[in-house]
Amino acid sequence: MTVRTDVSSGPSRLRAFLHRFWEGWISHPLWRPRPAHQAPWINASARRVIDENSTFRLCWDLFIVLMIVVTCCLIPFQLSFHQVVLPLGTVAVYIIDSFFWLDILLNFFTTFRQGGEKITDARQITRHYLRGCFAIDLLAVLPLDALFLDQPQLTLAGLPLALILRQLRLLRLVRLFVIFNRWKHQAWGRADYLRLVHFFILFLILMHWIACIWYLIPSLTGRGETSWLAKVPSTDPSTLYIRALYWVVTTVVTVGYGDVTPVNNYEYVFAIMVMLVGAFMYAFIIGNIANLLRNLDAERARYYRRVEAIGAYLDERPIPLRLKSQVRDYYDYLWAHHRGVQETAYFAELPPLFRLELLLFLTQDLLDKVPLFQLSTPVLRNALLLALESHIYAPGIPIAEAGAVGHELFFLSRGKAAILSEDRSEYFGVLEEGDYFGHLSLILGERRTAGVQAMTYCEVLILGQEAFHTIRREHPEFDGVLQQVAAVQSDKFADLLLKGVVL
Repeated sequence: MTVRTDVSSGPSRLRAFLHRFWEGWISHPLWRPRPAHQAPWINASARRVIDENSTFRLCWDLFIVLMIVVTCCLIPFQLSFHQVVLPLGTVAVYIIDSFFWLDILLNFFTTFRQGGEKITDARQITRHYLRGCFAIDLLAVLPLDALFLDQPQLTLAGLPLALILRQLRLLRLVRLFVIFNRWKHQAWGRADYLRLVHFFILFLILMHWIACIWYLIPSLTGRGETSWLAKVPSTDPSTLYIRALYWVVTTVVTVGYGDVTPVNNYEYVFAIMVMLVGAFMYAFIIGNIANLLRNLDAERARYYRRVEAIGAYLDERPIPLRLKSQVRDYYDYLWAHHRGVQETAYFAELPPLFRLELLLFLTQDLLDKVPLFQLSTPVLRNALLLALESHIYAPGIPIAEAGAVGHELFFLSRGKAAILSEDRSEYFGVLEEGDYFGHLSLILGERRTAGVQAMTYCEVLILGQEAFHTIRREHPEFDGVLQQVAAVQSDKFADLLLKGVVL
């Protein structure tokens, strides 16, 4: 009989199980970050870490923010109304604790940014968290109150010691600041909105805390019979809390109707402090909200200031009213569709490959419509995108003049344009989204026998002559693509050529 001894049992099996569990969990689809092209996780230093921009991390942070708000409301309420605290509330506290234990674990695996660089090294992440908020997060989750739950006779100023120690969980508010700072960095284009939400959450939490203290003052001072509570006929905790919250709000916003008022000196002193804090807080928050709202519309304000300056300049010059109206309509269109600035102006300073990646997203509709891009190889398509310049033409404005030698290739990405004779007396056809023109005059070096005029607002991408010849020289397949494109649109251009139209 042979006895087999498994030396891998016990701790080794436990490690293997935990390893399989972690590997399976970290590979779950929820770990995919928002950009589709990014990996759902980062394998760094032989340990997988969580991308701070991942969808999972965003959803988890949203959940933690909710739990922080619940904690900041539940814990002070339990202390103030300790006479009516239910066991279910204590159970809820420890269930919430379990989520924050898990949050601490995830923080050891979450990337962070330092000097604009994303840190993915596992050791650096651990070191950064240990030197940062780990001590506060740990103190806020340690169940020190559990040591005294079965000893309700232990009190401090008449309050159960267990509930006093439970207030350490309010340190989780620090986590709220950390999460919102991360969000402001990730959504830097909308950071003002997040700051406004952050202010609002802090304002509500502070109102709740002051209401709890206002209710607690009579029991702490032993003046229950000569306090504001004596004027409240009900003893229902929800009614008393609502009255306390009502007093706080009316005091802080300096409305106070006088129906809930302090009675003894302790309450008067506290009321004075709340008024001072309220005056400062009200001015601070309202001032910041006004500033935030102003900043939210700062782009619009800057745009209209520029438009007003242009309008004032035109008013001082002998310019026909028709042209002034066209200029105004042009800027209205530019604001409605591009927030006053064309996209290429924003990204001109970016490195070419980075700018190319953005252009691929911004011009996706054009890439799907224009046969030239559909038939081009990825390398040729990228070269064309980097060389294109964006222009917007108002209705009635010429895009290409008849009689001039063509030096550009035009791609119509939005709008409609008419093909007209040189004297604009004869109409040859319409160019629509996805059409292109100018290639015949550009390649043959001949003068255009017709012009193109915008019928609606037209957004046009233009490839200059120098860039056109450079691409032909560096990408020999470009000529073949142009021939294929000509075959695709042969009917339209054949009819134009039969009419003697060269664009």
